[in-house]
Amino acid sequence: MAERKIKRALIAVYDKTGIADFARALVDEFGIEIISTGGTAKHLKDAGIPVTMVEEVTGFPEMLDGRVKTLHPKIHAAILADRDNPEHMRQLAEHGIKPIDMVVVNLYPFEKTVADPNCTMEQAIEMIDIGGPCMLRAAAKNHRHVLVVPYSCYDEVLAYLLGMPSQRDVRQYNTACAFALTNEYDKRIVEYFQGRVGGRNAWKRANAASAIPWDAPDSLDLDLELICPSKYGENPHQRGGYYGSNDGGIERCLQILGDFIAAQPTISFNNYVDADAALALCSELTQAGEALWHRFSTGVCSTGFQPVQVRPDVIETRKSTSIQFETITRRNLPHLQVPGSTYFVTFRLRAGVLVPEERSIVLDACKFWHGKKMTLHCVVIMPDHVHLLMTPHELSPGNWVPLSELLHSIKRHSANEINKARGATGSLWLDESFDRMVRNNREFMEKWEYMEANPVTAGIAKPGEYPWWWQSSTGFQETLDDTHRLETCDTGHRLETGATGSGAASAGSPKSATCCFIKHTNACGVGVADDPIEAYRRAYLGDVNAAMGGILAVNFVITAEFAEAVMHSLDRWGKAEGAGAFFVEVWVAPSFDEDAVKVIRSAKKWGENVRLLAVGDMSAAPDANALEYKTIAGGMLVQTRDNLGLNEDHWKVVTKRQPTESEMSDLRLSWLIAKHTKSNAISICKDGMLIGNGAGQMSRVMSCRIATWLAKENGHSDMLAGSAAASDAFFPFRDGPDILMDAGVTAIIQPGGSKRDEDTIKACDERGVAMIFTGTRHFKH
Repeated sequence: MAERKIKRALIAVYDKTGIADFARALVDEFGIEIISTGGTAKHLKDAGIPVTMVEEVTGFPEMLDGRVKTLHPKIHAAILADRDNPEHMRQLAEHGIKPIDMVVVNLYPFEKTVADPNCTMEQAIEMIDIGGPCMLRAAAKNHRHVLVVPYSCYDEVLAYLLGMPSQRDVRQYNTACAFALTNEYDKRIVEYFQGRVGGRNAWKRANAASAIPWDAPDSLDLDLELICPSKYGENPHQRGGYYGSNDGGIERCLQILGDFIAAQPTISFNNYVDADAALALCSELTQAGEALWHRFSTGVCSTGFQPVQVRPDVIETRKSTSIQFETITRRNLPHLQVPGSTYFVTFRLRAGVLVPEERSIVLDACKFWHGKKMTLHCVVIMPDHVHLLMTPHELSPGNWVPLSELLHSIKRHSANEINKARGATGSLWLDESFDRMVRNNREFMEKWEYMEANPVTAGIAKPGEYPWWWQSSTGFQETLDDTHRLETCDTGHRLETGATGSGAASAGSPKSATCCFIKHTNACGVGVADDPIEAYRRAYLGDVNAAMGGILAVNFVITAEFAEAVMHSLDRWGKAEGAGAFFVEVWVAPSFDEDAVKVIRSAKKWGENVRLLAVGDMSAAPDANALEYKTIAGGMLVQTRDNLGLNEDHWKVVTKRQPTESEMSDLRLSWLIAKHTKSNAISICKDGMLIGNGAGQMSRVMSCRIATWLAKENGHSDMLAGSAAASDAFFPFRDGPDILMDAGVTAIIQPGGSKRDEDTIKACDERGVAMIFTGTRHFKH
């Protein structure tokens, strides 16, 4: 529990998202008095939450068009007083000031306002928050006695107030966030006014008339936190460590602890670099999706299991090796929910039972938001409790309806109507509710069948005759082939199960399984197939010697069966190809089943030491505004990320022959692999498999030689016939394509743009080889 009971909270927020639910929980669950200002107070009052106006505390009205509201000793002394200092408390008592124990503030959107090119100086000035930063800094300074809430971490704060375990010191963490927020806020204001007087960027001042290809910021402030020190840097004589930001990537992954080792092995400097490269390539191939899928099917039966989107990367409260979803029972908290997930929810009456007419009222309340803010798969209204199977909707990208909002609406509306009919007042439902995330189709079916049978097992109805059971018309359907499927038209989600080929795919797996081996940031093996084990076999056999000691990245949930295949790679495939040993340094995947972790940790000696990184969903589009940094003498080079992938609208076939459908699939795969390979890069693929990768050579012709030599050296000579090759930049001469065609390549993809493009096109036409110009270069240094 919190060290000291919180009695009074001051809430003043510009962004009011979620604040009503948070404030209601503070009042209803903890009996906290809410003090608020202007628009925030009105918002809370409209939601039925009791509020004490700041004017009532200070004895002064808001002044100067709202510029002065909280700048008063009765506010700041109440925040800043040291509760352990008797003199401070004496002075508060002398002046009739009650302490304030929590400050909830977010600031005027200055940066967003001035980003509008039509913003005037007067508009910008009015968006400079004064009282907000003052209260944040005051509360942060006195954080031992005042809980500061500087951003929308409402769930975490409520969990802290309930005494739920946390991985960090909430008070100190929020204090750091408050000072960081005000610091960043002031920087944006400084930048704005510097820009109006010419800025501090000498290049821009000297080249004001020059065309700048992108809106390069005048300055960069990198706020990086030490995530993990490494034993050493790239080499033993160098020091190193990993510093992370909050913009996604490797630092967001969960490193899984194992029961079979005394301590989790740390990730080395080089492992971080290679794991990041593996994640980047595997994610891009996942995002390519259908473009890589149709050609690389193995013919093994597979359903393409696609559950309602579960996001293990945002669940932080885990205690076991299983990357699964735990049941959380809590009292009227805004939900710690995973976007896009389906939930089994139960809530109960405080006392008594519902008569039939009242059950109908509750049923109507449950159905009200169906198709609007949620998909209600099914619901049963029992005499003293309610069960629902529901999926909250996404109203706009990233904006999911909170489960707590839906439950509060159902409870409030039904309680109002029933109390009106009874001529009663007071709370109808218990504050406590139970909700469980539905992880897979089996659990969905179990909950559905339990709910449908509930009236029968309770002895109040015969099967199929209970009036207060309801299911949506787009809900559960049972087919004839023992495959169960749920198709939910409202949300676009699809949940199904059945025979899954090898059985290695699991909940959350994409339709096309992708496996990548990375060594020194370059791909040495890539496989794409409908069956995960087949995709892995292709990736491993690409180069069994290079795969040893590499980084493995896959885009599906790791099951025990798939883990067994990887752990026995050497015996199953490697020895026949001349491999002498096999182990993996780092294994990257969306998540790992508990049984899979047990297999990995116990099957082989190297399984005790492999670093398992659960990175969550790999299909999300990359941040278009993210920047990349490279240190050079005296500073840094900064660029936007290379997010261009299969932009096929700009591709052009420049040869007489068009690529076949099979060649097109291999061209797409080889093009994306070349994009993620050090320049000069030549990548050769056949049938969903990387068979040769020429990386990092000083001449492009040498990369062609290495790629074809590696394919032959690794036993893929026969596969070279009819293969596809990609070049990350144009061929300056025809000698590179000639080497590729001599080896058996029949389709080539490259940016084009050389002075001698016609010579290269002519060389391809002479031998009936198809070639595509993409118009896009993918240098990687």
